[in-house]
Amino acid sequence: MKKRPVILMRPGEANNRLAQKLEREGRLVWRWPAFRIELPGNAEVVEAQLADLTGVDMVILPSPSAVAAVAHWVRSWPEHVTLATVGEGTARVIRAAWGENVKLLYPKGDAAHSGSEALWALVEKTGAPARVLFLRGQTGREWLPEHFAAMGSDVIKLCAYVRVPIELTEEQIKDVTQSIFGPSPIVYITSTDAVDALMRAIRVVPGGRDWLVNGVAVTIHPRVTERLKEAGFTKIEIAGVDDENVAAVVRAQDAS
Repeated sequence: MKKRPVILMRPGEANNRLAQKLEREGRLVWRWPAFRIELPGNAEVVEAQLADLTGVDMVILPSPSAVAAVAHWVRSWPEHVTLATVGEGTARVIRAAWGENVKLLYPKGDAAHSGSEALWALVEKTGAPARVLFLRGQTGREWLPEHFAAMGSDVIKLCAYVRVPIELTEEQIKDVTQSIFGPSPIVYITSTDAVDALMRAIRVVPGGRDWLVNGVAVTIHPRVTERLKEAGFTKIEIAGVDDENVAAVVRAQDAS
């Protein structure tokens, strides 16, 4: 009997760590990061801004990818700057990059209680800063910048990295082609953009989309759940970002 593939789509080391955990349990794991991260074409603009943060009160780093990119330029933050992010997962990455003592604002709790809206609820309690710097990829939700601007903050948005969506390699196409008449996969996917990238990538395999969406999607937030439903998935579980929670859901689904 063919093993059921587990497709992991997070970027960076977090993906590898979870993959190793599942592989130790004997599972067939495919590491498909949804995006490859590259420095932007305007790197000198970002570098100049980060070299002079005078007047910037808050820096928003919305994702681990943003942290990894910005760490290329920033070794430490000025005392007057507060960092902010949308959830505990990225907060952990921020502290790993710049230490436990960095000033940091983020919503606590699992992924269902994270996101732009959850961060904004904290900002409303503390008061909006005079100037906010958003460091993100080439695209991103405008909800949070718009709310800061509406409250009177001077908002600066910079593209700190470029996300290059996944394109299946010849080896990955071969893996799918050989698996397509076996059990559909379990897919761990953590953003709406990643869902879009996956659905574009799978199109190169005849029959690949139907095989994929007949599987189980595991995700972190109701917003991603909605995008997965639009893509055609009907079996969706929310597990958050903790490796053991995700592994437990994978075990349960693999046994069902």
